[in-house]
Amino acid sequence: MAYPVRQTTSRQEQTGASLLSMLYVLITLGIAVMIAFRAVPVYLQNREVAGALEAVAADPELQSSAPIAIQRALSRRLSARYASGVTADDVEITTDGTQRVLHLSYDVRRPLIGNMGLVFHFDDRAVMGGGGG
Repeated sequence: MAYPVRQTTSRQEQTGASLLSMLYVLITLGIAVMIAFRAVPVYLQNREVAGALEAVAADPELQSSAPIAIQRALSRRLSARYASGVTADDVEITTDGTQRVLHLSYDVRRPLIGNMGLVFHFDDRAVMGGGGG
């Protein structure tokens, strides 16, 4: 007894992932992981820089100090936290009304593939006497 052979002609009845769709997913995930490997250390370093800036701004001994003393204290804290690529000379000390504000704006560039790269811009501020911004 012969069983009838059912032929599938409609694409809606076909299920499963093709080799090309799996390859697309793997390449997309690979690129996302590669970008994450380049980006996460940059953001962790920025947290160290921002922490050093806030610690210097909250230090009661530095509230009435000269800008050079504030820069030296920030330089010591940055080197203790292994923050590279940023120096205390990059910080701008301004007066906003009666409070002094520490402002640090910098860019970080990381290579990605070939001539492509990632650029991160950070703009950190801390108000002397606490209450960072």
